[in-house]
Amino acid sequence: MEPRVLGFRMITCFKNLYELLPFNAEVDKNELLAWLVRQDDKGRLAALIDHENIQDYTTVRELISGSIDKQLINKGKQVWGDKAPNLQHYLNDLMLLMPEAKILHIVRDGRANAYSMSTRSYRHLALSAQQWMNGNVFGLVNRQILGAENYHLIRYEELLKQPELVAKNICSFLDIPYSVDMLNLAGEQYEKEASYVKNYFDQSKIDKWKQQLSRKQIQTIENIQGPLLQRLGYQLETPLADLKFKPLSLRRQIWYNQKDNLRQLFQAKRAGMKNKELIEFQRPFKTRAYLFLRTLARDLVALPIFKSLFSHLYFSKKEFESDKIKKEILP
Repeated sequence: MEPRVLGFRMITCFKNLYELLPFNAEVDKNELLAWLVRQDDKGRLAALIDHENIQDYTTVRELISGSIDKQLINKGKQVWGDKAPNLQHYLNDLMLLMPEAKILHIVRDGRANAYSMSTRSYRHLALSAQQWMNGNVFGLVNRQILGAENYHLIRYEELLKQPELVAKNICSFLDIPYSVDMLNLAGEQYEKEASYVKNYFDQSKIDKWKQQLSRKQIQTIENIQGPLLQRLGYQLETPLADLKFKPLSLRRQIWYNQKDNLRQLFQAKRAGMKNKELIEFQRPFKTRAYLFLRTLARDLVALPIFKSLFSHLYFSKKEFESDKIKKEILP
């Protein structure tokens, strides 16, 4: 996950209180909360949350909003945001912590998305199509629950084709002034980058999936996504008479997921992003074996059992006291 993705870090950190408090009920609540923030992955959350002054806040909500306000003042900014893919699935958790949050949900054509997921993440094409469906159904329902004034849907293709119009709409949604500088993705670098992540609005990939996918593959995707594609304003390629709109059953989703899981166990090469480039890297077998067992368990065992097997959530009192002592003796 990208270093900028703090939405999940906050949700994970503060939900851990439900799991940890029963084992540490005698520990001061502020000390436990500060310890959780400090222990979060790679110190990213500790850089945002004002855990050194945690006693000044009455609630976790106040801690989060107060910490963000301090960051905005220190950096001379108006709005704090976080780019967190798939956060729409965890809206209840997010709104519990940040009830005044506004959500920008970007939708990409499901056929292009399914192709990208199946090739970059080595997923079955039909499963990739279904996962797009699942994620964007959440987006539509979330908007219906929160209202368009708090949950804003943006089509990726419109952002590329009409960036100024879309940017102005986003600014209006966030109640901030629009500036033409927002469209300058290159900063002081005026030449277009040839890297995978572009510094300009690249429209070349919008319809590229039409050449990358066969007619049969497109029909497979549209059989799953068809009604939602239409609802979001996308035109179908397959004649309606040839389509049988039907989402993948849970049984078939698990079957495809575990087939992919088994294949990836023996696939050392993997694609990933580094310095704006899509590169291949090698994964050691130990890592692949752990991920294989984790994915297998997630589909086949109950959530409490899965968490007990694969979560690093629990810590001993000795670890807590050791961290506390370390903090006191270090300069």
